[in-house]
Amino acid sequence: MHLDVLCRPEFMGMTTMRFKDLLSILALVMVSPAAAEDWLKQAAKGKLRTFDGTTPTAESDTERQQRGKVVIRRIKPQCKVDWNTDPTALPYFFYQLRERTQGKFPCYLDNNGISLLGNEIYDYPIIYFTSHYPFKFTDEEVENLKKYLARGGTLWLDDCTGSGPFMDSVPANVQLIVPGSELYLMLREEKAFFDLFNMIYPLNGYPKMKEQFMKPFQAAYLNGRPAILFCPNDYGCSWEVATQPTALNPLGNPAHADPTPMAQEAREGVYQICINWLFYTLTH
Repeated sequence: MHLDVLCRPEFMGMTTMRFKDLLSILALVMVSPAAAEDWLKQAAKGKLRTFDGTTPTAESDTERQQRGKVVIRRIKPQCKVDWNTDPTALPYFFYQLRERTQGKFPCYLDNNGISLLGNEIYDYPIIYFTSHYPFKFTDEEVENLKKYLARGGTLWLDDCTGSGPFMDSVPANVQLIVPGSELYLMLREEKAFFDLFNMIYPLNGYPKMKEQFMKPFQAAYLNGRPAILFCPNDYGCSWEVATQPTALNPLGNPAHADPTPMAQEAREGVYQICINWLFYTLTH
């Protein structure tokens, strides 16, 4: 057992006494001559198990491809909502990341829905949820989300209309997950949110769009960090494309607006602040 295993989240809940006891046992095993002699005898007799690469715990191809890369997973809650709306949003957000970094940004796309139950969400730094409709997480989902956020994960919320029932559902669900928290407006003039507007692209504020789509992001804090980030502006729709990007049209035609220069300028602003948003999330 490596000592760095003790830093895993599942060990963080140990009491001080249990933790000290475990360290004492490890120390005895490491320094006891009798323990070392016993280990050597077993090794000489060929009784120690060796890993031959064929056990069920071997990494899958997907796990190998994801290793060391940023993955944002869509969540598929148990309530009846269109969680898979804007299906090209995340693919083209990642496309823009790759293009703007000459393919050097380490990201991996998995656009399938993921359950909020079980342990799978713990594998991803960011989980993303968008819908047109009101929502409410179940008690089981709330409990798992609490653990996920406590371990350092971040929940992104994006209202798919820019107003209405999804937005109205956010405060109540945030209170379930982080009781007593406050949703702070992420304004450029606020020192705590300066990085959102300056991580990669220096921005004067939110992209110039219709007023309905220029509301400030909101953040709920847990243990001193912004653990839930809410975009009320339906930016996922701006990520989506109707036609693929080309050299002459690097954003591609928008899926939800006419490809006018003004609309494309607004979409470029959305991409810039959302790339800032990603790096802000990964570093805060």
